[in-house]
Amino acid sequence: MLLNEKYTNGNSLAAEMVDEFCALARIDAESGREGELSNVVAAKLEDLGLEVARDDAGRRFGGETGNVIGRLPGQMGGEPILLCAHLDRVAPGCGIQPVVLGDRIVSSGDTVLAADDIVGVVAILAGMRLALAECVDLPPIEVVFTVSEENGLAGAKHMDYSAVRSKTGYVLDAARPVGTVVLRSPTHIGLEVAIHGRAAHAGINPEEGISALQIAADSLMRIPFGKVDDHTTANMGVVKGGHATNIVCEHVDLSGEVRSLDHPRALRLAEELAECFRKTAAAHGGSAEVSISIHYPGYRIDSDSQVALRVQSALSRLGRSTVFESSMGGSDANMFNSHGIESVCLGVGFEQVHSCRESVAISELVVAAGLVRQLVASEG
Repeated sequence: MLLNEKYTNGNSLAAEMVDEFCALARIDAESGREGELSNVVAAKLEDLGLEVARDDAGRRFGGETGNVIGRLPGQMGGEPILLCAHLDRVAPGCGIQPVVLGDRIVSSGDTVLAADDIVGVVAILAGMRLALAECVDLPPIEVVFTVSEENGLAGAKHMDYSAVRSKTGYVLDAARPVGTVVLRSPTHIGLEVAIHGRAAHAGINPEEGISALQIAADSLMRIPFGKVDDHTTANMGVVKGGHATNIVCEHVDLSGEVRSLDHPRALRLAEELAECFRKTAAAHGGSAEVSISIHYPGYRIDSDSQVALRVQSALSRLGRSTVFESSMGGSDANMFNSHGIESVCLGVGFEQVHSCRESVAISELVVAAGLVRQLVASEG
């Protein structure tokens, strides 16, 4: 891998960040398998002078390792601030070979790049190095590198929150330009539906059967899909059932979700969908069992809150405008907010995430590090 000449002459920060990004992205770390990567980043935090520990989150959900939690006491006293990025990446996320093309780092085309969220990891590491090198006084800082974020926020969901003191936090994990601050994120509810009919020979006595597949189809015609309103979506994405074409389908399983920026609306809609499946199944002579679970709760942060004003001030010093946004995706910030850590998710510049077309502009990588430096150096 050869760096563009622009980043090998006269821009050592960019060159160092690209090298670190590529080295970390090459370490296999799909969700639940972040052990090696966690060892590497823990050592990097220790090199920066942080006290580093791991919690037992991985043991609680079957992963290789827990969340990496680093603490820097700081010289200024006061409340610490939390910086977070996640270590895992979606599949195909093994054997990654990053490629530098001009001003961008791109995937080789047969795997994801893992910019989501190695960009966040590298930005935190580089930004902390800048702050420690340039600033005499820093506030207490806590760095959390979570595991299995891509698996339902499992690391943050099972984190040992007694191990952190921060009441405000910044999660570097939004697929938006640096300057984007996600103030609203949805409640995400999962639905698991089991429809029971009755088997019969499809050619000899089909009238004695009750088709679970027909119940499913009838139910799906009655429920909303896609955008339900300006801040709510619904989808049934997985259907499994049947054994043979000559058997009236006896059992069908479906999986779906509801998301809404309005938490009560999400709960109501999920129950409405569940009731639709139950009533439709009963009308056909069958039955439906529906399990509803909150994958993560939504959050809403005011633009004049301390956590928002601090990042706005930091971006202003970088010459970047602040763009406050809502997102229909979740991040570790959802779980942090639910545990009393007022947090926002920040854009760090990666694009085309969760695909083999994933990439990040090197300029955004560098600016993200600058943002971390400003955040930890800022007094708000």
